[in-house]
Amino acid sequence: MASKPSVQPADAKQVKEWLDRNEILLVDVRETSEYEVEHIAGALLLPLSSFDPEVFPSLPGKKVVLHCAVGKRSEAAGKMLINEGHTDVIHMTGGLESWKAAGYATEVQLLPPDEAAPEKPVFLCPSPGEVLRNEYLEPLGISPMELAQRIGVLQGRIDDVLAGKSSVGVELSLRLARYFSTAADFWVHLQLEHDLERARHSMGEQIRQQITPRTSSL
Repeated sequence: MASKPSVQPADAKQVKEWLDRNEILLVDVRETSEYEVEHIAGALLLPLSSFDPEVFPSLPGKKVVLHCAVGKRSEAAGKMLINEGHTDVIHMTGGLESWKAAGYATEVQLLPPDEAAPEKPVFLCPSPGEVLRNEYLEPLGISPMELAQRIGVLQGRIDDVLAGKSSVGVELSLRLARYFSTAADFWVHLQLEHDLERARHSMGEQIRQQITPRTSSL
């Protein structure tokens, strides 16, 4: 029996080369609000919250490459396509963050200035609660109470995660992964990327000024 195809990883450098040669269909599975802030030129927006593998577009002779903010949602979308019978599905590891880290350009929407409102930081890594609500509970019609009952936790625990008052630890990640058939570390990695992004914003510059890398002082 032939083995089932899997979602293939590709790094930002490889995706950039394919895109420059017009060999791929690049699909952004982040939400519309994220795409409007910043995106890769030429990427097609198909948010995971409304992702439908049955009507997924295809172009003859082109590979499909999915991407998101950090690579977790794109891999999940790729598995949905594989389950629907699609082949040659690829996702960009590290997502938009790795694309920018490699020095590649993005398109940024310039919003009109509002002098009355203070400048707010733009965050690209959503919290696990946002992903849980927007990409699982609401599309599937599952209430926080029902989810809590199905995975064996108190509803208050789910409410706190959805409100951003509580982090997702390894046990809750395992419970959510079991119920929604995601990778075991999917939810805890969302939490890690979310926390790291906010830590970089709040104290990243202070840390850079205070600490000299060991290799620089040798």
